[in-house]
Amino acid sequence: MAANPTPAAAPMEDVGARIMEWADALAVHTEQPGMLTRTYLTDAHHGAAAQLTAWMEAAGMTVRRDAAGNVIGRYEGATPDAPALLTGSHFDTVRDAGRYDGNLGVILPIACIDAWHRAGRRFPFAIEVVGFAEEEGVRFKATLLGSRAIAGTFDTRVLDN
Repeated sequence: MAANPTPAAAPMEDVGARIMEWADALAVHTEQPGMLTRTYLTDAHHGAAAQLTAWMEAAGMTVRRDAAGNVIGRYEGATPDAPALLTGSHFDTVRDAGRYDGNLGVILPIACIDAWHRAGRRFPFAIEVVGFAEEEGVRFKATLLGSRAIAGTFDTRVLDN
C-alpha cells in the first residue's frame, strides 16, 4: 500500500484499517530491502520521523523533535495548565524487525487522536505522543536513549560506545 502523508477522513470503524496501512507505510523506511531495519539517525530513520511528523500534524497535533531525535506530537487539551498524558513507543528497530514492534505503539495513539480531532473532541488535559528515537541500542550499544532524554537522565558518555 502506498504511503500517504495525510490521512484521509474515515469513520471510526476504519481506524483499524488505517493503523494497518500506516504500519505498512512506516515499514517502507528501511535500510535493507526485504527486511525492516531502521537504525538510529540513518536516512531510513529520518524518513520514518518525517512520516510520523506528517501524520501527527494532520491529526491536529503540534510536533517537535528534541535533541535526541524523538518525535513529539502534542494535542492540546481544554485546560492549558493541566498535566499532559504521555504515550508512545520507539520507531527505531533491531535488524530484521517486525513491523509492529514499537511502531504500533506510536501510530495507534496518533490514529486515535486523529479520530478525536475530526470529531472536534478535546480532553481537559493535553495528550503527547512520543516516537522514541533510539530504544533498541543497535547503533550505540546502549538502550533507551530516547526515553532517557525525555526523563532527563541522558548521559552523553554512552555515545562513546
